[in-house]
Amino acid sequence: MKNIIFIAPPAAGKGTQSDMLKNTYGYIHISTGDLLRAEIATGSALGLEVKSIIDKGNLVSDELIIDIINSKLTEIKGKPFILDGFPRTLNQAKVLDKIIDDNYEVIYLELSKEEAIKRIEGRLTCSCGKSYNLNDEALKPKQEGICDNCGKKLVKRDDDNTLAFAVRYDNFLNNTKVLIDYYKNKNKLNVIDVNRDINAIFKDISEIVIND
Repeated sequence: MKNIIFIAPPAAGKGTQSDMLKNTYGYIHISTGDLLRAEIATGSALGLEVKSIIDKGNLVSDELIIDIINSKLTEIKGKPFILDGFPRTLNQAKVLDKIIDDNYEVIYLELSKEEAIKRIEGRLTCSCGKSYNLNDEALKPKQEGICDNCGKKLVKRDDDNTLAFAVRYDNFLNNTKVLIDYYKNKNKLNVIDVNRDINAIFKDISEIVIND
């Protein structure tokens, strides 16, 4: 199976598709946010450095995040993985190409701004990372307001409002255009329309990652 780099705007369903890939094919989901939080929780020198940077409202440097990603990839060597939130810059993408072999595909989950705004209106999230959507029968929690995974209360994110979300969406497009062009030129970019049923989306993704 091919490794996956996900590029997706907010509300595109990246978390849902990652869960389906994990459950069906045994992928390891590598989220930069999760890795940074885990490193901070260890209380290590690196974790303290990351915490200091984040507490000041600054972005973690390319060098630091690359070191953390490289360490994780070494740890799971040989297992198929999903990269979520990395790379975010052209420099990160070029360094990543030196770390991993050519056995990967970039999957861009394409979602219109209008549809994305509709989705965030019904989105609920859990502190464990799982997301739900009240406007989609397939994505509703089994018990109203409660996470299926851990039983904690679901909440609506503060930035899940139309104005804030529109800004996040536009920032995503502006910041990822260079990455999309880079992977397109390498013939690694696969564009998936996600304005459809989640199972149809998963079928298309599966055909990309399990076929040679």
